[in-house]
Amino acid sequence: MKKIIFNRVCRSGEGVRFLFLFTFFLFPHFLHAEASVPWMNEVKKLVSHGGIYVEDAKGKVLFEDAAQQDFMPASTLKVVTSLVALESLGRDYRFKTGVFLDAENNLYIKGYADPYLVSEELDALSGELRQKGLKQVKDIILDDSFFPALQVPGASSSLNPYDALNSALSANFNTIVIRKNKNGQIESAEAQTPMTELTRTLASKAKAGTDRINLAAHPEESLLYVGHLLKAFLEAQKIPVNGTIRKGKVGEETKLFLAHASSKNLAEVIQSMLKFSTNFIANQLFMTLGAGKYGVPATLEKGQKVVTEFLKTKVGLKNFYVEEGSGLSRKNQFSPLQMVQILRAFEKYKDLLPEKLEGIVAKTGTLSGVSCLMGYFDSPTHKTVRFAILLNQAAGNRERIAKILYKNLQ
Repeated sequence: MKKIIFNRVCRSGEGVRFLFLFTFFLFPHFLHAEASVPWMNEVKKLVSHGGIYVEDAKGKVLFEDAAQQDFMPASTLKVVTSLVALESLGRDYRFKTGVFLDAENNLYIKGYADPYLVSEELDALSGELRQKGLKQVKDIILDDSFFPALQVPGASSSLNPYDALNSALSANFNTIVIRKNKNGQIESAEAQTPMTELTRTLASKAKAGTDRINLAAHPEESLLYVGHLLKAFLEAQKIPVNGTIRKGKVGEETKLFLAHASSKNLAEVIQSMLKFSTNFIANQLFMTLGAGKYGVPATLEKGQKVVTEFLKTKVGLKNFYVEEGSGLSRKNQFSPLQMVQILRAFEKYKDLLPEKLEGIVAKTGTLSGVSCLMGYFDSPTHKTVRFAILLNQAAGNRERIAKILYKNLQ
């Protein structure tokens, strides 16, 4: 009976049209879907608690699994912070550090959150001061009123570099690298960084060998360290410092002597941040964004407001949460689909992302029990493929999943 009905349908006009559509349009897609099932199933087996979203250059979905569920993004959040900073400030933006003088020749250094105020930068700043005719200095006064030292949500008081304090005026990412020999003698472990009296004091209890001092444990000293380093560089330029090094604030009686612009533009700063996943840089950007729109002093709340507004109005996201700019906080919440939406907006800056796997440029994200990866790869079939893998599970299968996607979506 079924055979008779099928023959009648095939002899009819409707049957002919059905067979034509199936043969030329539906059957190839049917075969493709069947062929895709094994690798898709393989990916799904690697996900116990997480989500994935993958799309082609035109936004066509290539794979999804729990794509609209919220997860902790960890350091993939740095792509979000980078996007807002680049769009708000521009690739060529350069951080400034203000140098002021008063009538008594006291030198004021005011920080505006330059994340790359490293030894080389302070050396260059000292050279600029000599070229402008600075002959001698009484006191060095340090102004961090743009925002004082703070510890972002998710950071701990550990000595790990990723837990470094953020502040408007800081040197060398708020860390000091020293070397202590068996006789207890201490020296700088970085050729470009001079030893200072403060360094010797802070390193007095360090173990023998190379060690890194995280100034998170010394918030007051983190500001003073800038002054001690600057003093060493000024004296190397034959500019004596005869007074003290102390905290203070630029007043009306002081005059701007030099506005030092960072040697790195924003694109270079972000490229480095994304490569080395530097939490300190991400949150310096986050604070800067807040102050830029809502005024000084910079606060985390202002940064949150700027980033949230941008993602809602410029990217079209809803129902997400961002607490800080680096991904340290476990309260940050985004879905894989939302992260891919961010990748669409970030695509013109994808040259700033590092190559994490062969053929794949991406940003990783790692916390305890969190393993994420988001980025791009090129495909002859799908052109630019965007993907977000957010795994909030013990097994970190992000690289394995990315390799499966790359292999099967060519």
